[in-house]
Amino acid sequence: MVPDLSIDLRKHVLAAVAGRMSCREAAAHFRVGVSSAIRWVAQARRTGEVTPKPQGGDRRSRAIEGQAERILALIATKPDNTLEELKAALAADGHTLQRLRIVTLLPASEDHAQKKTVYATEQERPDVLKKREEWSDGQIGLDPARLIFIDETWASTNMARMRGRAPRGHRCGPPSRTAVGRRTTFVAGLRLSGMVAPMVLDGPINGLAFQAYVDQVLVPELREGDVVVMDNLGSHKGAGVRAAIEATGASSFISRPTAPISIRSRTPSPNSKRCCAPL
Repeated sequence: MVPDLSIDLRKHVLAAVAGRMSCREAAAHFRVGVSSAIRWVAQARRTGEVTPKPQGGDRRSRAIEGQAERILALIATKPDNTLEELKAALAADGHTLQRLRIVTLLPASEDHAQKKTVYATEQERPDVLKKREEWSDGQIGLDPARLIFIDETWASTNMARMRGRAPRGHRCGPPSRTAVGRRTTFVAGLRLSGMVAPMVLDGPINGLAFQAYVDQVLVPELREGDVVVMDNLGSHKGAGVRAAIEATGASSFISRPTAPISIRSRTPSPNSKRCCAPL
């Protein structure tokens, strides 16, 4: 940023113009820009001041702050609006703003949440709502140390990173495998103390495979009084599954329909897929 010229120099230029010199002549005499001399003279005639205007600072926030209510209203109407959609909506109103300016406004607003939680609309059905209430009431007496959450995840040999960086004009990264690949399923239980009863299955899981997992892997890990919590899937609802678990003195629960993620811990799933992707 160019520093302001001294006020004394400005006064000399103004005095020279007042002494019947033109702005161009005064600028040449004091070796300043012609446009500067013209601007100083105009400012002195308009305001009587010779001091320079403030330099720097944020001069663009006013435009975005003036649309704060409109932006927050758009988010309230449709929480999953993208920045491009917000930008297009503002452009339709005659306001051209960059996406970066919208981003800087959102965290500053107390009404805006950076993270949003998506829930299934089925939760509002009366029958599902009743089951959810029953599930919540049944959790009051549960001992967290006795809970075992069963979950599955999978990885495929055709998994590849979908984005990357490369020089302009060059393809990004090596070629990936075709869409046909072998799927590997990972099943495990998660206690408060850590992971238990892990099993890797070559192929997708079904009722027979899950029954084999319960009989051969999960049951040896169970103790009397344990509570096994499983997803609301058809392969988990077999009569043999419940019988094998209850034979050890443990009990089983099928998680309520459209249960929130907080009920079912999914911490290992993203990590396992990320580790298996390069294989």
